[in-house]
Amino acid sequence: MLVGNFGAKNVGDELILAGFLKKLGKELPKAKAVVLGGNPNLVRRFHGVDALLHLPTGWRSFWKRGWWRSLQAIKKCDAVIFPGGGLFNDEEGFRAIWIWGMHILIARYFWKPVFLIGQSIGKIEGEYAKDFARKILRKVEWIGVRDTASVSELKKLGIAGNKIKQGKDSSFWLINRLPKMKTWKKNGVVKILVSMRNFPKIEEEFFEEIAKALDEISEKNHARISFANFGKDDREIWKKIRRNSRNSKFWKILELPESGEGVIREVKKFDIVVGMRLHSLIAAKLAGVPAIGFAYSRKVKEFAEESLAIENFKAERLIKYFS
Repeated sequence: MLVGNFGAKNVGDELILAGFLKKLGKELPKAKAVVLGGNPNLVRRFHGVDALLHLPTGWRSFWKRGWWRSLQAIKKCDAVIFPGGGLFNDEEGFRAIWIWGMHILIARYFWKPVFLIGQSIGKIEGEYAKDFARKILRKVEWIGVRDTASVSELKKLGIAGNKIKQGKDSSFWLINRLPKMKTWKKNGVVKILVSMRNFPKIEEEFFEEIAKALDEISEKNHARISFANFGKDDREIWKKIRRNSRNSKFWKILELPESGEGVIREVKKFDIVVGMRLHSLIAAKLAGVPAIGFAYSRKVKEFAEESLAIENFKAERLIKYFS
C-alpha cells in the first residue's frame, strides 16, 4: 500500500510515485502496488496501477464514497509505504501532519509495518504538532529522509538514530544515472523555464520583483520564457506575475506531460530552470539542466546548488545570474 499526496495535480508528487513504482518493479517484480491518493482516477491514468481514496480524516471526507474499500485494502496488505514528499511539517498548518499521521495510526492498528521513504521533515513549530508527530513517527519501522536538516529535526523529536536513514528523493529512480550538466551561453537566445508557487509567508512584492526581473532578462538576453504548472494553483501565481509585467504577452505556458519520463524530456529542452517548486529543480537535475532555486522552504535550500532567499527579494538578485 503506497500512501501520499497523489492524484492531486502536483507534478512533484507524481514524479515521486513514478520513480518509486519503477524501483519497486525492478526490486520486487511480483509485488502488487495499491495507491491511496486524493484522486484515484488520475492515479490510475498517470501510473497504470490500482488506486483507492485516502482514508477520511474529517467530517467532509468521511461522507465520500469509497474509503471503506481503502480501509479493507490496508487490512489485507503486507506493508504500508509513504514513498516521499514533505508530508510531515506544519508550515501551512497542522492539517498535513494530522492527515498522514492518522493513516499511520490506522495501519498500525491492523499491525502493518509502516515505512517512510524520501521524506523532508519540516521544522515543526506548534507544541501539539510536535507531540503528535513524535508519537506517530515512533510507530514506523524506519524513516528515509532526503536532506540532512530532516535528520536533525527527527533527532529533536526524539526519534532513535537507528530508525533514520538518509537517502534521496524517490523521483531519482526514474533514471539509471544522472546526466552530465549542460552548460549554457549567456549570449544569444536563452530558453528559461519558470516554476512559481504560492506560499502564505510570501509578500506580494515578491511577485512584482519576479516580473521586473523576467522583463529585464527577456529584453537583455533575448530570453524565451515559459512557465510550467508543477502544482494545481501555480497558474494563478503566473497570472499575478503577468499583471506586473510589461512584455508577458511573449511568454508561454508549458503543459507538462502526465508521465515522469515525459516531464524530464520537456525540461531537457530548456537552458536553465528558475524554480520555487522543489521538483522543478529535481526535474532539472534529472534532465541535466542548470537551475536556480527560490528557498521558500528549507527543503529547497537543502537541495539547490544555487538558491535565492525570498525575504526582501529584489529583481537585481536574479538578473545578475544572466548578466
